[in-house]
Amino acid sequence: MGGDRSFWLFFGGIFLAVGVAFLFGAAGVNLFADPKQLDGAPSWVFALAGLAASGFGGFILRRTLLDRAREKRLMNEGMAVRATVTDVHRSRIEINRRSRWYVAYRYEYGGRKLTGESHSLPAEWVLDFKPGDAVQIKVDPRKPEDSLFMGPV
Repeated sequence: MGGDRSFWLFFGGIFLAVGVAFLFGAAGVNLFADPKQLDGAPSWVFALAGLAASGFGGFILRRTLLDRAREKRLMNEGMAVRATVTDVHRSRIEINRRSRWYVAYRYEYGGRKLTGESHSLPAEWVLDFKPGDAVQIKVDPRKPEDSLFMGPV
C-alpha cells in the first residue's frame, strides 16, 4: 500500500508543481510581455492550464493524505475483526506496468452484516486469496462500515 501512496503523492505533486509553474508563467506574461509579441495568442490560456493542473494535483494530494490519516486512525483505534473473502479482482489501474488487485470481503460487527474492499494491492499479495478465506481487518467502532484490510489471519 505504501508504494501506491508514494506513487499518488508523486503524481499529484507533479501536477501541482506544473500548475503552479503555469500560474507564475501566466502572471509573468500578463505583467511583463508586450501584447504585440504574443501574436494574438490569449494570455489567459496559461492561467487556465495552471488552475486546472494545480487543482487536479491538489485534489490528488489531499485525497491521498486524507486516506493516509484514515488508515493510521484505523490502525491505532480500529477493532480487529475476522472477515471472509468474497472476491479477488483486478484493478483498472496499473502502476509501473504491474496489475493491481482488490480483495472484497464481508464481515459482521455489532450484529450488522457489512462489506468492504482492500486498497489496490500487488498480485503477489492477493493471488493466494480465494472466496471463503478468512482475513483480518480493522473496523472503526464508531462507524462500522469503515474498515481496513490487514491481510491473512
